[in-house]
Formats: sequence, structure tokens, C-alpha cells
Amino acid sequence: MARSLRNGDFDLALAIQSPSSPDRWYRVLLDRARALSGEMVLSCDCMGWRQDARNAAARRAVAAGRNDAGLRVPRGCKHTDAAQVLLSTPGVAAMPRYRNDHPYIGATRTRWAPLREFVPEDGWGIQEARITVSDEPYHLVLLQATGTTGTTATAAIAFATCHPATLGSRAAPVGDWGGYTIAASFCRQAGVPLAGEPPLHFVEELSGRGTTRRAAPHPGSTTREILAIGDQRDLGDGLTPAQRAENTLRLFLGPQHALLEHQGFLDISSGLYPGRVYRLRRDPQRRYERRVRVFEQGSYVRDLCIVRAQSVPEADHFLTLFFGLVADEQRILSVVQRGNIFGTQSDGHERETVPAVWRPRAVQAAAEAASA
Repeated sequence: MARSLRNGDFDLALAIQSPSSPDRWYRVLLDRARALSGEMVLSCDCMGWRQDARNAAARRAVAAGRNDAGLRVPRGCKHTDAAQVLLSTPGVAAMPRYRNDHPYIGATRTRWAPLREFVPEDGWGIQEARITVSDEPYHLVLLQATGTTGTTATAAIAFATCHPATLGSRAAPVGDWGGYTIAASFCRQAGVPLAGEPPLHFVEELSGRGTTRRAAPHPGSTTREILAIGDQRDLGDGLTPAQRAENTLRLFLGPQHALLEHQGFLDISSGLYPGRVYRLRRDPQRRYERRVRVFEQGSYVRDLCIVRAQSVPEADHFLTLFFGLVADEQRILSVVQRGNIFGTQSDGHERETVPAVWRPRAVQAAAEAASA
């Protein structure tokens, strides 16, 4: 299978705004498997990286055997250069802390329902700086979140200073890109590396002549319509909160969303109790939350009733529950009291034929990386 963004093989290292259009963003991605082996391999969806203009001559020389050293010439562009500097620079661990009333944090929590529950009010850090990318000035925002388990994740968003901007106007892109990056990082650090999928970047395909790349249909387009969620009624996109929440669930689950639509549930292996699997089910009409079925050593043993604590779209609740069981299982279980535990088939008599198979998360991560 070709390695691609759709298969979840990459981390979003930097979202950087185009100087030519304020609504166009380029995504710089880090190859996760190569990073684990100590090699920093970055890609970008800008035209310069896709055409490889900077290194085209050197690559042709290698192909023609005119490079005596036989050195591998990596693709690169000004955006990957900037990301490489950021990834190589230590010191982001001690960020100034901010509370939820900061516009960046408010936008992030509005767009990403799970982060409202799993990042405490004092768990946010922000750092801003001016940087130069190929002689062009940018305003860099680093957003950091520390979850209830102590897990830390950082997102980098760079704004081209040629576009007039205020703190408020920067909040939406920070919420879009930063929220996705942080939520996906939390899940991957918990041992579920393929949870989530950033917006389209490039798609790698296998052809008879080897691996080829083709651009996504609309690379670099705005993410507001995809990522905006929460209980706001009018975001100028014509969508209801339920529709926006469903779009975000689809984005974050990536290929798993199609599986959820097909079979009506997703299984999550417990990270705390070997042999336990949580089966998250959805109401086909999206009207109410379903109870979570619990399997022990493959046997269906009980149901857990975990309801919405506030009036949010059903898709927001499903994403929060999915995220919580992956990234902070103990917190999710802490709200389940004796009155929330029921016998089997307590809210429906469906008998799924798909077995609930528990996988240790380290083994799961290795298996998924090997199949990429």
C-alpha cells in the first residue's frame, strides 16, 4: 500500500499561510515512520515542493549517473526549510500559560469538542514570534496543550504578515490547524497512530512505473468549512452545528469514518485492561447516544451509559467519547457509576457478528506502521 496522508502516515508539522492569498494554506508534513528511525523527512503541498524545482537539476544528475557521490537529493521548499528549523529548535516546553478566555484557546476549544474535556483550563500555552521564510516575514504562533494525563502536544501556525491581521482574525486558523494537530497528537501518543487525517495534502499512488504523486483536487484551500464545530448557529457557512460536527468527526476519524458508517460502530482496545474492548455505537438517525458495549476476552459482558454533559451535537459527543477512551480512558471510566452500568442488550438487541478483538496498543502501532 502506498504511503500517503490518507493512510495516516504523517504528522502535521506546520501550517503556513500563502503570501499571495490569505485563504490559502500550505501543510508541511513529517513522515512519522522515518522520524522514528532518526530521519527527518518533510513534504509540502506547495507548487515548489511538488515540482521539486529547487533540486530538479541535482536529481537529474543522480539519475544520469553524473553525481559521483551518489547522494540522495531530498525534495525541499522554503516551507519545509522553515519547518525543519522549528523541529530542530528546542525550548518550546516552557511556554507562557493562558486561560480559556484567550481568543486562540477559545477558538480551538469551540472547534474541537474533545479538547474542552481533556485539557484543563490551565493546560494551555502560547508563544508568538516573528520569523523569516525565504526573506518573507511571518508571524509564528505556537499553541501547546497539556492534557489531563500530562501528555503534551504542540502545533505551529505561521501567518504571512503581508496580510493585515488582528488577534481575533488569527484565532480561527489557530483553532482549525492547532486543534487538529493537538488532538491527533494526543491519540497517537496514546498508541493509536492512525487516528485522524489532516486536510488533503497529496496522494501517493502506485503505478506500473513506481510510486507517483498527484496533487489533491484543491490543495491549500481553506479549512473553515471542514473544521468549524460547536454550538455557534451562524458561522457564515450555511451549516448547522450538527452538520459541522459530522464534518469534523469525518475528518478526524479518516478512513475509520467509512467503517463506522458501514457497520454502525467502532471498537477501541483498552489501554488499561488487557483483553477489554469498548464498542462505540451510533444511532442511525443521529438522535441520541447509544450505550457503550464492553467485551472482556472476546465476550460481551455489559453496557456503559455515558451521556452528554451538555447540549452538543451527537457527533461531537461520539468524537469526545472516542478521543477520551483513546487518550484518557481513566477519566472516561471515572464518570461511570453503579447506576450507569447495565446488562447486555440494555438499549438494543443488535447482535453484531464482528468479533471484538483486543490489541495491545504498542503492537497495534507496529502493525499499522508495517502495513503502510
